[in-house]
Amino acid sequence: MKIVGHRKEKELIKKLLDKNYDSLSLLFEGKDCIGKKLFALYTARAYLCEKKEGFGCGECKDCRLVNNTISNIYEGTNLTPHYNIKLIQSESREIKIDQIREIIEFLQLKSEKGKVVIIEKAENMNIESSNALLKTLEEPPSNSLIILTTSNQAKLLPTILSRLKKIKFRNLSDEEIREILTLKGVNEEKLDNLIKIADGSLCLPLIILENENLYRYAKDISNLIINPKHPEGIFSLANSFENLEVQQAVLVFDIIYNLLSKALISGNINPDMFEMFIKEYKLARDALLKGVKKKLILLGFYFRLTDEVKRWKQF
Repeated sequence: MKIVGHRKEKELIKKLLDKNYDSLSLLFEGKDCIGKKLFALYTARAYLCEKKEGFGCGECKDCRLVNNTISNIYEGTNLTPHYNIKLIQSESREIKIDQIREIIEFLQLKSEKGKVVIIEKAENMNIESSNALLKTLEEPPSNSLIILTTSNQAKLLPTILSRLKKIKFRNLSDEEIREILTLKGVNEEKLDNLIKIADGSLCLPLIILENENLYRYAKDISNLIINPKHPEGIFSLANSFENLEVQQAVLVFDIIYNLLSKALISGNINPDMFEMFIKEYKLARDALLKGVKKKLILLGFYFRLTDEVKRWKQF
């Protein structure tokens, strides 16, 4: 896996590693799907590398084992991982105290080369797990590197934040997103549409690659909102919308959000209308998650918004 972008972040991390701290605790903060976890793994490689070259020489035993770990995570291989790296991965699940206890036990094991702990989406820690980790951060074991990644540091305890060196990861540029998607084998025909809805992150592009019909569906709804001359089209879309799974329906609204954000920038909708859209977008997402009939959600969302569009275009 190749790291794309984040040059300044890379320089800052390398400066910290070069200071040879007895122990080092870092926070990588930024949007989801911009490469924080991959960067944490490469930071682990730099920390464990026998030659201490850059972000790892890539040739020593430790670097090869870290490469195996990266390959297992991102390519689904089953290679021998690095035994001195402990990764807690979290999507929407809560990180519980038992997982933090595993980390504490792992760090207590003796190792001349050092131990690395990576906690992904650390904002998902509950109070008990946060307090358990705090004790370790207050007195971290020597020869250890602890990295937390988060998209919302406000959800972390202030006492935890105060014990971390913070590195803010910027959003990916359109050019960087293009490079990453090209490396993943995405053809030129799809690239422009994916970049349009990316908003500095790979979250939506990667999901859409697995659900391309949802992008077309969201684009049709967005076009009907921006140009509400043929409202009858929403009824057939609403019938299909009812058949989507809840998470697919939520994704459609997320894509619409990105498309209308672009429409606002280009002047196809006005700020007042977009402000109303934000309100309706949040209401629709909440209603979907509460199990309200999807067809009714979409129809209500559409007609309230298009009434605003029509009023705006009269002036």
